[in-house]
Amino acid sequence: MSTLRIIEVAAAAEAEAFLAIPARLGPLGWGVPLRWEEARLFDAGWNGFLRDHAVARFLAIRAGQPVGRIAACVPLAGPGPATFGFLCSEGDAGVVAALLDAARGFAARHGRSHLDGPLSFTINHEVGALISPAGRAPMLRMPRTPDWLPTMIEAAGFVPLGDVLACTLDLAAERHRARFAALAARRPAEMARLRLRRMDRRDWRAEVARVAALYDLAWGRNRHAVPLRPGEVEMMGKLLRPLLFAGEVVFADWDGAPVGLVALVPNIEPALPRDGRLLPFGWVKLAHALAGGGEEARIPMLGIAPGFRGHPASALAMGALLAEAIGIAARRGWRRIEISWILEENAAMRNAMARLPAPETGRWRLWRGATESDAI
Repeated sequence: MSTLRIIEVAAAAEAEAFLAIPARLGPLGWGVPLRWEEARLFDAGWNGFLRDHAVARFLAIRAGQPVGRIAACVPLAGPGPATFGFLCSEGDAGVVAALLDAARGFAARHGRSHLDGPLSFTINHEVGALISPAGRAPMLRMPRTPDWLPTMIEAAGFVPLGDVLACTLDLAAERHRARFAALAARRPAEMARLRLRRMDRRDWRAEVARVAALYDLAWGRNRHAVPLRPGEVEMMGKLLRPLLFAGEVVFADWDGAPVGLVALVPNIEPALPRDGRLLPFGWVKLAHALAGGGEEARIPMLGIAPGFRGHPASALAMGALLAEAIGIAARRGWRRIEISWILEENAAMRNAMARLPAPETGRWRLWRGATESDAI
């Protein structure tokens, strides 16, 4: 068998090879991202996240042919773990182990004792490797990975850190809006203190900053939480804007103070071209999906600021935000809403999903491995 080599991406041709691997290996069970969008994620001129992080990409080469890829990411200052992500490989445990070793070596050179992942780049982005169900249907920014990958990650010396979940509401079966309307009718004085408003696209920069501030508040105490930095907030705004042609962000205020938010975006993943290229005709299906032409949507953000948890505003705001999101989805003609991701230990959110009802429809896992510096 030909010798396997791991090289760090440096030249333009190597960067192109990195982008091309998912389309070639997609039939093995990998998701295939848009090449131009993924290229921008590694462009420091476009992605402000890279100003605060050291990022390296690696290719596995056998017989002159790329057979796998991975990226490693280390914060240059402040909190946050070293991570690996953007993993895609042939179904060969040796290739997966070699790629993970390259990422561990990068983290070790930056003084880190361990490496977490898959995270592309952090918990604020794509999370985990799919545990169940195998062959899950595509959903926006929810990873699709082969069923053999978890075993290979653990064989490379990584131990599980925990799972994140997706729950899916079938609008034909939802009971939430009727129940919440009855609750609101019984509590008019409190409902008068609650105000919902949709994101004002005319004030884009300030509104994205408000989303980021609430995100940090609502999710900041979660396992793996990493605060959003200014460059990352810029990137988030760029990625969010096209999804709001049909989607919405809704804020909840209590006596004028921000209490929570929900974001609802169309699931454009089924419309993405299998080769990851928009030209010559892939943009037609994508434009239709961005305009809300599919059947599914995703709620990637649904949270309440911790200062209001346990307060009457918490249950009312959560109920109102969910009712508003479900109403928007119904008017768009979407039949299903996926709420993802949810930490497996978040009992309150899982109970809320059971009441909708929105049963678990996906599970992803994170792992941690010691780096070379820790193993020596």
